[in-house]
Parts: sequence; C-alpha cells; structure tokens
Amino acid sequence: MGRVLLLCLAAVCALAAAPASAGDANVTVGHNRLDPASLTVKVGTTVTFHNVDEMPGGHSLAADDGSFQSPALAKDATWSHAFTKPGSYGYSIREHPKTKGTIIVE
Repeated sequence: MGRVLLLCLAAVCALAAAPASAGDANVTVGHNRLDPASLTVKVGTTVTFHNVDEMPGGHSLAADDGSFQSPALAKDATWSHAFTKPGSYGYSIREHPKTKGTIIVE
C-alpha cells in the first residue's frame, strides 16, 4: 500500500512539473493584412499562416532576419512554421512589403 501511494505521489509531482504544451496558433494572410498583426506564443508553438485572398502567384511571407520564408500560398493554402527559440520575429508579405507582422516567442 505504501509503495503504491509513493508511486502515485511521484506521478502527480511529475505531471505538476511538466511544462505546459506550446500548442498551435494561426495568422490569416490577405491583401495588405495580417490578422493578428502581432502574436505572442510560447517556445515550440507552431504558427499556421492561412492565405484567404486570391493573388496571382500567391502570397508569401518572409522573416526580416531570414529565419523563415514561406512558399507562395494560393488562396486557401496554408503553411506552418515552428518557433523554437525565444525572440521577436518581424516579417512581411513579400508581395505587399509594407504589410508587416511580428511573432513574439516567450
């Protein structure tokens, strides 16, 4: 009985110490817009970018520091990137360079 109690206590302590799951987040990409334009996520989060507008050749995204770059996304296409290091990642829609966003990874 004591051994079972000790094992259960050890399991509860291990679960309590486990870090929270980073999860997933989404950004909508359109003509001259990113929604949300600024997004704060935990390290390890995968952000999926979803293009909702028609654009000849598609929309593509590029990080200011070169850390990520998407392929051209046709309407309704998605692309995902996992953010594995803390920091602030500025990016823009390559076809609309004044349309900028920021992913803040904590």
